Amino acid sequence: MNSTVPANNSPLQHALAKLTERETAAVSRQLDPGFLPFHAFARSIGTEEGWDFAETDEARRNLIAGFAEIHARKGTPYAIRALFPILRLGEIQIIERDGEFKWDGSVLFDGSRTFGRRKGDWAEYRIVLTRPVSIRQTARIRAMLAEIAPLRCELTALDYRNHPHRWNGKIRFNGEYGFGTT
Repeated sequence: MNSTVPANNSPLQHALAKLTERETAAVSRQLDPGFLPFHAFARSIGTEEGWDFAETDEARRNLIAGFAEIHARKGTPYAIRALFPILRLGEIQIIERDGEFKWDGSVLFDGSRTFGRRKGDWAEYRIVLTRPVSIRQTARIRAMLAEIAPLRCELTALDYRNHPHRWNGKIRFNGEYGFGTT
């Protein structure tokens, strides 16, 4: 784990920080599930950081254990990529500069890219998921990304067309699920 202690501090302070990180990681694994929300609050993990999205105790423990590194790299693509596996949303692909693709044959015209945006739209990005999500989950993912992604960037779409919902009777046509992109 990365230390939150500045690099110019003494070796003793760095050693104490490493010791504290190890102890804190062990505490989150042994802690009673009723105290997990308080432990998350102490680490500044709230609804926007994915607390409500982590539905099981194991997912919440993983979020607490891995959030220090995510928080240290907040505002970078690394933080976004690291958060999704912790919340059991699978690996993701981030397509930066979503609108800068041209009709020159360098990318496929399969609906996964946006062509011909304005010049000022350089800070747009799209996320390709490896598992389907509901419309309610996409709203929570957007709220999480608003907290973790760079402030200058705008999420244009969450795309899971390559991994659609299975038509096995478990989902209904009631507006809860989308069909590929939200």
